[in-house]
Amino acid sequence: MRGGKLRGAYNPFCDNGIVKIRIHPAFIAAALLFIFTGNAVAFCAYTVAIIAHEIAHSRMAALRGYRMGSITLMPYGGVINGGERYARADNILIALAGPLFNAAVALLIVALWWLYPSLYSYTLDFCVANVALCVINLLPLYPLDGSRVVYSLAKNKLRALKVLRALGIAGGALLIAYNIISVFYTYNLTAGMMGVFLIYGAVFGTGEESYAHVAERSPLTKDFGEGVEKRTMYVDENIPLLKLLPMVRRDALTQFIVLDSDGRQRGAFDEEKLKNLCVDNPLTTPVYEALGMSKACKIAHKE
Repeated sequence: MRGGKLRGAYNPFCDNGIVKIRIHPAFIAAALLFIFTGNAVAFCAYTVAIIAHEIAHSRMAALRGYRMGSITLMPYGGVINGGERYARADNILIALAGPLFNAAVALLIVALWWLYPSLYSYTLDFCVANVALCVINLLPLYPLDGSRVVYSLAKNKLRALKVLRALGIAGGALLIAYNIISVFYTYNLTAGMMGVFLIYGAVFGTGEESYAHVAERSPLTKDFGEGVEKRTMYVDENIPLLKLLPMVRRDALTQFIVLDSDGRQRGAFDEEKLKNLCVDNPLTTPVYEALGMSKACKIAHKE
């Protein structure tokens, strides 16, 4: 099922907010193992929790101005490597969005149990799946989300990546050891699977899944071979950056003129400046704020 799609993060340039979902062979192997061991319901619960986890990542990425190229489903979540291309704060927020969303879902389910106890037996697997994804992904083990937070905070990125990979391998080995020991008590199949796939992710990883900032994508790249016109767009100073991006066209160089509520010009910028503004600010930032126009300046201008 490579190339499947799920509606997710907003992207002004393409895909109409569709996030591509790829399924890794390890995920299929986990599915078969769960089914043949009589845990199909639990696997379905984990699958839904994983997809929700990844959509939370993509939604946060969209708010910070990034687009997720694709999600590759693994038994512990979706694989998204790297982090060196993102601002530190952006990378941390994107990394934490998935686990925190799982935590919120688990808390909501527990609250529902308090109000409607009869739901317990129907939602227990889903609650456990969300708790497990939250706790596991917060661990500083590559390639889990916790490792991305640590990586973002580290000064020596290369050394941090090596340590996080080593911790990922060590963590996977401990889970496998626990899986073997559990044979003599209550056998834990999930721990062994997690250990194997954690080691796999730490050793091999993948460079295919990453966030790309929308400001780096077409139509900011022009095709001058087909001819490009020059156009001017007059925009209100309160318009957010994300509404400017769809105004950019591949066949035109756009100049933006910023006007106040009385129609007077406050400033101007081109597409290159728009690109920088989108990289340096959340896409929900109003134009006047992104341009550094203070409120005092705004009031003085009106007077």
